[in-house]
Amino acid sequence: LTPRLNSRAKKWGQLNAKRFGRKKAFGYAQATNDDELPPEHVRKIIKDHGDMTSRKFRHDKRVYLGALKYMPHAVFKLLENIPMPWEQ
Repeated sequence: LTPRLNSRAKKWGQLNAKRFGRKKAFGYAQATNDDELPPEHVRKIIKDHGDMTSRKFRHDKRVYLGALKYMPHAVFKLLENIPMPWEQ
């Protein structure tokens, strides 16, 4: 059972490496610009938007509530892209 499981894990890893690996354009991998936001910036956003009961956010609240329907798909994609323990 273990060799079969190992071969399936290896095959799964190879498939996803090809599927989610870095895309090459014209023979070289392009650098991505996915820099993380500094913690202070994220904290300020959370502090400013933490309480949505303010009149200032009454239009934003409708947009945020409308966006909730996409949340299950976003969580699914997040889980799909998390590396599995046997990939490391």
